[in-house]
Amino acid sequence: FEPLFQPKADIATGSPAGAEALARWYHPEQGIVGPYAFIPALEANRRIDELTWIMVEKAAAACRDWRAGGLDMTVSVNLSLRSLIEVGVADRVTALVRAQDLEPKHMTLEVTETTAMTDMARVLENLARLRIKGFGLSIDDYGTGYSSLQQLSRIPFTELKIDQSFVMNASAKEACRVILESSLDIAQKLGLKAVAEGVETRADWDLLKGLGCD
Repeated sequence: FEPLFQPKADIATGSPAGAEALARWYHPEQGIVGPYAFIPALEANRRIDELTWIMVEKAAAACRDWRAGGLDMTVSVNLSLRSLIEVGVADRVTALVRAQDLEPKHMTLEVTETTAMTDMARVLENLARLRIKGFGLSIDDYGTGYSSLQQLSRIPFTELKIDQSFVMNASAKEACRVILESSLDIAQKLGLKAVAEGVETRADWDLLKGLGCD
C-alpha cells in the first residue's frame, strides 16, 4: 500500500500549499488498485487500522522530504472511524509522525462527517487530543452528511473541505454556487481555512478565487 498525492494549491498564487495522501494498492499483477477494491475488505476483516498507520507514516516521510527540498507544504491524511474510537490513537499518530522527523503542525487529519457522528464522546476526546498536539483537523466531504453545522460546533476543526459535488461546474450551476458561497462564508466566520475539492476548470478556479476560497 502506497500513498499517491492529490495537490492542494493556494488559490491566490497558484503555488503548491500541500497534498492529500490517497491510498493505493500496488498489486503485483493488477497494477495500481483503487481504494474501493480493498477498503471494504480491510474494514470487514478489522484490518483498516493497519492501513491508517501505513498511510500516516509514509505521508509524513513524503512531507518531510518536500519540506527538506524547500517546499513549504503540509500533508493531509484520512483517519478511519475505527482508529478514532481507539484509546491512545493521538499518542500513536504523534509518535509515527515525529519518527519521520515531521512536526504535527505540518499534517492535517481529515475526518468525514459520518465518522464524526459515531461514538461522539470517544471521537471528540481523541480529536481534541490531536488538536492539542498540533495537528490540523479537517472536516472532509462537507455538505454531504446529516449534521454538518452540529459537527462544526462540537469539534475543533481548522479546515473545512467542501465536497467536490458542490465544486465541479459550480460556475455553471446556480444551486451549487449558492451552496459554495454559503460554505465559504461559514468557514470565514468560524476562522477555518476553506478547501474546495474537485477544481478542474479555469472557470471554477476563477469563481472560487472571487469568492475568497483559500
